Parts: sequence; C-alpha cells; structure tokens
Amino acid sequence: MNHPTALLRTTWPRPISFGFWLWLASVLFWLPYSPFSLGHVQFLLIAGPLWLVPLAWRLLSVPAWVHSLALPAGLSFATAFLLPSGIAAALLTLPWLLLVSALALRKLRDWSWFRDTRWATLCLLAASLYLPVGAAWALADRLAWQPLDFSPTITLLTAVHFHYAGFVLPLITGLALREWKARLGHWLGAGVVTGISLVALGILSTHWDLPDWIEIVAVSIMAGSGLGTGVLHCYLARRHPVPIGRWCWRIGGMALVIGMGLALAYGWRTVWTPAFLTIPWMYAIHGSLNAVGFAIPGVLGWLSWSGK
Repeated sequence: MNHPTALLRTTWPRPISFGFWLWLASVLFWLPYSPFSLGHVQFLLIAGPLWLVPLAWRLLSVPAWVHSLALPAGLSFATAFLLPSGIAAALLTLPWLLLVSALALRKLRDWSWFRDTRWATLCLLAASLYLPVGAAWALADRLAWQPLDFSPTITLLTAVHFHYAGFVLPLITGLALREWKARLGHWLGAGVVTGISLVALGILSTHWDLPDWIEIVAVSIMAGSGLGTGVLHCYLARRHPVPIGRWCWRIGGMALVIGMGLALAYGWRTVWTPAFLTIPWMYAIHGSLNAVGFAIPGVLGWLSWSGK
C-alpha cells in the first residue's frame, strides 16, 4: 500500500476520477483564461462538488448513499456555472445543497449522541456543518441574489470560502490534531473552528461601516490558526510513511502559510495598505494557493497516510 503507484490507484475511485478530468476540461469554457477573472473563482469553486469534496469524504465516516449521490449532485452544480445566472442555474445547485445539508444533519445527530468536545472532533464536525453554508451562497450567486446587499463578487467568494476554508481547512486540522497531542493544539482547533465564522462577521462589519478593528481581529484569528495548521503539516511530514505524502504535506503546508500570510496582510489593509492587495489579486493568488496549493495536496497527503 505504501508504494506510490499503488497509492495513486487506490486514491481515485472512478466517479471521482471522472469528476476531476471533467473539472480540468471545464476550463475550456472560460478561455481565454485569466486568474484575475471571476471565471477563475468559479473554476476553483466547482472543483469542490465535482471531485475534491467527495475525495475528502473518504477521510470521514460518510454513508454510502452520500458517495453514490456525490457525482450527480456535483455535475448538476458544475452545470449551474456554465449557464447564465437565473432560476434554471439556481435550481441546478439544489441537489448539492440538499446532499451536504443532509450529511451535516447526520453528522450533527451522530455527534449529539456522544458529545465529544475534543477540538479534533469539533474540527471534523465543523467541516461538515460549514459546507452547506458554501452551497447556500453558491445558490444565491446563481440566482443573482446578493444577500445583505453584498456585491456579486463577495457572494461568489463567500461560496468559495466555505468550500475550502470552511470544509477542507477544519477537516485537515482535525486530522492533524489527532496526531499532535500538544496543549497548543486546543488553541489551534478553536481558532480554526471559530475563525471561519469570524472572518464572515468581520467582512459584514466592514460592509456595515463598523470599526475596522473587528475585521482585523477576526482575520488575525483565522490567519493565525491557518498559519499554525500549515506549520503543523510541515512538522508532521517527517512522520509520513509515504514519500509522496511527505511532499504533499510540505507543499500544502507552505502554500497555506503563504496564503494565510496574504490574508493577514489584507485584513490589516486599513492600517497598512500595499497597492497590490486588491480583491482580484487576492483571489488570484491567495485563493489559488489555498485551493490548489494547500487543499488538494493536503487531502492527498491524508489519504496516503490512512492508506485509502
């Protein structure tokens, strides 16, 4: 199982492989392609339902019926972003929203039976609970509805935020905290679980012209926790039994450190305002680092660790 080629064969079930290649082919729809366009954001977003989230579900205890419905729901979701925004596109996002909502309720029910309050467990629970939030904002984007009068760009970016920072980051952090028993891990888990929501509240406070320090504190907690997760993965890479897995964690950890560093700088933009930290620059660089640089290698590294 530790042989690299055997690992790659067992990591990619056929529906997930199909979703992955379809995701790569979908870039043709947005040609000419620019990472500074909103098409780039949509491209990163549809990777979640098409293949990345179903792949990451193999790290959780997910019912078989969820796995069987993942590809149809992901295909429907991706198709919604190939259509103009409107009722038809919004309806196509509903299967994914319903699927992840049903899974979130199932996970919350299971947790309520045992009430395990360890931060590793709470991180894994948060990953499932945050995912429907991202799906709901994707529905709003396809409906051309801007909740709370946010711009269409912020609506789309919020959907991406909860698919990656909301799902992948707490999932991977929770798995890492199972292996790293240090007391500092409690603070790291708490920062990741709360920081995801705090960032959303910080953006809302800025939208409502509330004091700048609210967003600064929120982003600092989120970025600091993300930096910690990145460093932790670089540290744990030494223990990884598979060479590919070690490099996945090193690459993913460093990408997360850089991406969260940029997020921290952007959160402090009212204090220090570098000209290059615009929203398009952030989703082109910060978003790509977190999605392609961290989320994908991070998930693959944990799959190789568990031998799945």
